[in-house]
Amino acid sequence: MTHLRRAASKNIENTNRFKNGIRIHPVPLNNRVLLNLFNKIISLVLFTFFTTPCLYADHDTSLRTDLNFSYTFNERFRAVTYVFMQADENISNYDYAEAGVGLLYQRSSWLAFLVYYQQGYSKDDGRHWLLEQKPSINVNLSTTLLKFKVSNQIRYEYRITPDWHDSRIKNTLEISRPDIFLQPYIGWELFYENHDKAVMLNRIKIGVVKDLGNHFSVGPYYRIDLSNSNYQWKWTRQLIGVQLTIKY
Repeated sequence: MTHLRRAASKNIENTNRFKNGIRIHPVPLNNRVLLNLFNKIISLVLFTFFTTPCLYADHDTSLRTDLNFSYTFNERFRAVTYVFMQADENISNYDYAEAGVGLLYQRSSWLAFLVYYQQGYSKDDGRHWLLEQKPSINVNLSTTLLKFKVSNQIRYEYRITPDWHDSRIKNTLEISRPDIFLQPYIGWELFYENHDKAVMLNRIKIGVVKDLGNHFSVGPYYRIDLSNSNYQWKWTRQLIGVQLTIKY
């Protein structure tokens, strides 16, 4: 009887490994757990992305262009800078621009520290440009799971305007596939404002990037902003953007 059970078990195993003449390799348990977790995260983000427009239809539409530049000094240090311009009010009013410069220290393959200084210019109702300064410190974490690159940045920044000073925390999670022709990615940004003692803004971003040689990459993206208004989340902005990145 024992021999019959072993034979039956072996036949079932062989049947599971072959289907339509193709050998099927079982996925290791750890990889299956990670894959299931990733699928749940993507499903949750997509559910929020596609159902939010049905709940809140009153939002602004913006257009943004980004230029990013980085220069690697050695395996430890890298200079980074960026500038972007944004048109709001259904892409009819160019009313925001921002630039930043920073120095990144790569502590290990999965950990880096970044010091940033940023300046933003916003146009008020009187068409005057107002300055906001944002020095910040950042902790960058990254790893690779099942060919997906998972990165997370925790930023503490101090916001300085002519009228008030305050701090906030920004967390950015991004999942991407940098190993394929068109490199897709999905991101989630969360903003905790110290003044309000609450999370006041969530952003969901999807896009693709295409490498153009060793030093250039370009790609479009789409972003939705969900703002905390009297403890209710409302879809306040959709943004269409394109970014050009230069690396040396």
